[in-house]
Amino acid sequence: MGLLRQAREAWEVPRDLLLRRYPPFVTGGPLPRGHVPVFVFHSLEKERFARQLAFLADNGYVTLGADQYLAVLEGRETAPERAVLLTFDDGRGSLWTVGGPLLRRHGMKGVVFLVPGRMESRPGPPAPTWDDVEAGRAEAAAVSARESGEGALLSWEETAALAGQGVFDFESHTQRHARVHVGPRVVDFLEPRRRHGYEAFDVPLLAAGPLGDEPPRDLLAPEAPLGTPLLESEPLTGERPRFYEDPALRARCVDAVAAGGGTLFFERPRWREELRALLPARVLGRHESPAQREAALTAELAEARRAIAEKTGRAVRLLCYPWHAWGPTARRLAEATGHAAAFCGKVAGTPITLPGGDRLAIARVGDDYVLLLPGRGRRSLLSVLGAKWRRRLAGA
Repeated sequence: MGLLRQAREAWEVPRDLLLRRYPPFVTGGPLPRGHVPVFVFHSLEKERFARQLAFLADNGYVTLGADQYLAVLEGRETAPERAVLLTFDDGRGSLWTVGGPLLRRHGMKGVVFLVPGRMESRPGPPAPTWDDVEAGRAEAAAVSARESGEGALLSWEETAALAGQGVFDFESHTQRHARVHVGPRVVDFLEPRRRHGYEAFDVPLLAAGPLGDEPPRDLLAPEAPLGTPLLESEPLTGERPRFYEDPALRARCVDAVAAGGGTLFFERPRWREELRALLPARVLGRHESPAQREAALTAELAEARRAIAEKTGRAVRLLCYPWHAWGPTARRLAEATGHAAAFCGKVAGTPITLPGGDRLAIARVGDDYVLLLPGRGRRSLLSVLGAKWRRRLAGA
């Protein structure tokens, strides 16, 4: 992690406290009846997730499912006392190995936001979980490493099994969790490590041809040629129109990488400088039209709903904006494509979304703050932030 990013993240919590983006319980305050905090999780680590669920169980917290939360939000039901919503972004593999087993033990549930355009089918015997580790049927190290390989995301078979067990409701995180080029500035190149796992989420969609009356087919990172220039990008659900560069831009770079041994090219100490030297002084291209942008985002939202419903047999009514990025267009099209509610991250001026609140901009806080809820064993904000930074520094 670069120094600039570390500095930005160090300022994040004090900034958000000043902007009233945290519920009062985060700083030691109460959790009034009817307030349902929404927590966001990504990858799950067994000991940490077990500690969070044990805290919730020991203090009488109730986890809601998607339908019940929506009923509370719309005022059709009253929230149980100490109700919370646990949400899980991306549909990561540790939901199978860690999430399902631990939620079942506590009789709890959660809502998973899937990215169907990046999921695959993996038939065969089910992958081992922590239940198998504790029964002596699998090695802990192998199960812990699940997300570092082909199992970074849930398979459709695992999704169906978890849906049948009732521990998760599956909703939409859009079809591809996509970023798009928004301008002509080259910021990097596609290298091998960025083709796989979560690194691939940060690679913008790469057009297979020039923009015409019909948009070209998009390439995801695993199928795009190594060396492809990556331009400045933003989430598809943001407000900036997509920029389609001239396909000739990538030809020299891709050819140079292929001639240099493919993946071996990236072992050269100055490979980025070599590729930059091949680029023209000015990147040519053009932006999509408003109509093309609207059609692309509509398809991204509608196709995800259709795919998830087809695989799980359950209607999809909730959306989570990728990277918590949304604007007037995404908000309008989310509702137009049948979503009853949409989830963000922290929302300025809305520390917690209450019944009758804005259902298309639901505020969430990170899972670090679960242990700040009122109850026996409650932690302080400083202790939670200290643990958070120790984890970040250990992974730097």
